[in-house]
Amino acid sequence: MAILKVMKLGSDVLRKRAVEIESHDLKKGRFKHFFDDLRETMAEYSGTGLAAPQVGTGVRAFLYMVDPGSRAKGAVEVPQTILVNPTFEPLDPEEVEDWEACLSVPFLAARVPRPRKVRVRALGENGKPLEFVADDFHARVVLHESDHLDGVVYLDRVRDRSSIRYTIDF
Repeated sequence: MAILKVMKLGSDVLRKRAVEIESHDLKKGRFKHFFDDLRETMAEYSGTGLAAPQVGTGVRAFLYMVDPGSRAKGAVEVPQTILVNPTFEPLDPEEVEDWEACLSVPFLAARVPRPRKVRVRALGENGKPLEFVADDFHARVVLHESDHLDGVVYLDRVRDRSSIRYTIDF
């Protein structure tokens, strides 16, 4: 396994729509090493999620997890999960603003509106279909990572730009 370089805002790959992965490539294990590298990289940087474009690979896949011991009070734990070619259907018209940050936009955070509840459809890393409902912090994480697959970073979704903050003191 390898720790991959995390692309920073300004890298072209972060602003391009990623290409879909064929299910037969997943079933044949063609992305296994890449997914292992994503896991290693996310652990190295203590991330909650990491999308393929963030490490310079323009495919529609990301890794994420929800650790209720972190800042997500009341969140249901989700172990490290790979989603491939995800799609989302909002299930609740209410949008909720909360803080987000990103490994590709270091030292900043901002309040971002997101749907509170979504239905997620995707392929798993083995090529099998997945479908589940994500709400609250879980929904926020999968939507944040999915944005990377469309060339969008969370700062693009900020409504109140005065919420943008440094996360460290210099």
